[in-house]
Amino acid sequence: MVNHRILTILFTICFGSLVGQINYNMIPESKKQRLESVLNKVKIENTKQISPKPSKYSPPQAGYTIPLQKEINNSGKWNKTKDGYVWRISLKVTGAESLNLYFRNINLQENEEIFVYGPSYNNIQSIVKIEKRNVCTDFILGDEIIIEFNSTSQYKVLPFTINEVGVLLADTDRGFGDAGICEVHVNCSEGSSWQDEKKGIARILVKEGSLTFWCTGSLINNTNNDGTPLFLTANHCGEDADSTDYSEWLFYFNFESESCGQPVFQPEHNTISGSTLLAKSKLETFNGSDFKLLRLAQEVPLDFTPYYNGWDRSNQSSSSGVTIHHPQGDVKMISTYTQSLTSTKYDNTSPNQEGEYWMVYWAETTNGHGVTEGGSSGSPIFNNDGNIIGALTGGRASCSYENQPDFYGKLSYSWDTDLTDSTTNLMYWLDPLSTGTEKLKGTNLDSTNIFAGFSADPKSILVGESVEIINSSYGNISNYSWYFEGGNPEYSELEYPGYIRYDQAGDFNVRLIVSSADASDTLIAENYIKVLPNLSPNPSKGKVRLSFGGSVPNGYSIRVFNVYGQETAFKIDESGDNYIIIDLMPVSDGNHIISFSSPEINTTYKAVVIKN
Repeated sequence: MVNHRILTILFTICFGSLVGQINYNMIPESKKQRLESVLNKVKIENTKQISPKPSKYSPPQAGYTIPLQKEINNSGKWNKTKDGYVWRISLKVTGAESLNLYFRNINLQENEEIFVYGPSYNNIQSIVKIEKRNVCTDFILGDEIIIEFNSTSQYKVLPFTINEVGVLLADTDRGFGDAGICEVHVNCSEGSSWQDEKKGIARILVKEGSLTFWCTGSLINNTNNDGTPLFLTANHCGEDADSTDYSEWLFYFNFESESCGQPVFQPEHNTISGSTLLAKSKLETFNGSDFKLLRLAQEVPLDFTPYYNGWDRSNQSSSSGVTIHHPQGDVKMISTYTQSLTSTKYDNTSPNQEGEYWMVYWAETTNGHGVTEGGSSGSPIFNNDGNIIGALTGGRASCSYENQPDFYGKLSYSWDTDLTDSTTNLMYWLDPLSTGTEKLKGTNLDSTNIFAGFSADPKSILVGESVEIINSSYGNISNYSWYFEGGNPEYSELEYPGYIRYDQAGDFNVRLIVSSADASDTLIAENYIKVLPNLSPNPSKGKVRLSFGGSVPNGYSIRVFNVYGQETAFKIDESGDNYIIIDLMPVSDGNHIISFSSPEINTTYKAVVIKN
């Protein structure tokens, strides 16, 4: 339902990381020059489209789009001004209450600008210098929308295409002012401890073909702590969207009430147009963990005050926490849980430690009994440390059934379901340094924050070899304390410790503590460096030595195979405190595969035998 309590507000649209720019309170040339108001008007038939998908398994429909004929781009009117040229056209969709536009292949030069606004210059939005991008605008109240192009030159062919006009559904309770009465605004007392985390949450206008839907998602941090605009939501939000659709999704940041009550007028907010799909659930929506990871089409401007939420992939339950979301596409709300999450399967209340989902029951709090609704899909669930541990798929909770459960796809399950395919796991994108981090704090990119970060190259070596430790810590750091279990050296205070040598086999931790005058941060990578026994000589005449540097592991086993995979005979010729000599008992020259297994070490070697 379109709420009629809407004030004329300036919205800001931002574009492209290459040459994008944000504009506030920009004035179209036609208004500056007081050009005649007579311009070509194109009437478009309004053919309402309703999603055929069952609402239980899809987010709420926001609206639909109407394709425009190519001739519309040639139907505008040019005016000459003292500073250049103005091209304008008016589109009128019968019976519509709010409209937006989908542009394709915008390619603007310096001093060129596209404006979109209502017939009274209301809801002005502007698009400035941008190269080869698709753009979705925000909604304009009313059934008429005007497009104005300001340029220093008059074009025969416009440097953009107006491809579709979007219509907001007017007869459904989905949008501003339509969340359930039990919901709690994020700036109520329940949200006082979550003011950083809320800044990462955005409402999404999802486009899938000619239909649009409401969903929620969050900016999410990565081990570079560099503000890469990664955005986590649910896979069933636009499950069948293609690359063009993703490039036209619209993300609403800071869309929230300033107080604990529902605002009379729709609040000001910030928007980013466009995204690219990076990864999503490999299995069907409700058999996997239902995650989707996007990269926004531009870096999030600092004046949005963005926050890149932290995460925890440890698969540990949480005794309390919240979700922050946009129920029914309304302003930002917060729901609270105070009993431990349960590991389970989707829509199943029986505990299952191998389950892909967290089951949550929401609690009544001071200002309501926040739950989730349609439009909340994709919203993050935070643990009591303020880290994301899952994203909402769905459930049974509503303002009519406050004590029913909801289900969040586990971040731990989405992390590394298929390491051979970066498009089906989160690890590749959220841990680009391959640090093995289990828990990562959120960041607002404030330079006074500090973060410990590192990687090793390589992480798997033989006894006696070295790894290079690469420091990727972030912030105004004054002190470094490195601890290299089993390494040489074992400790360093250098910013860049360089190469660390390992002289004994095993899996070893690396720990880094960074500090400044005001703060400190610690990163522990457990079993991070894998040091394997050294095999020599190789080639040999049949006897090889496995050198461990330290003690030979207890409870080990050895198996030997030929190149055809057939197990062959061998014997332990000699065994010392830190080595084993294996007699391969070769019948002839050739290659042998030695498999060594113990509780600490599992590895294989190719041993070449040359008897003469």
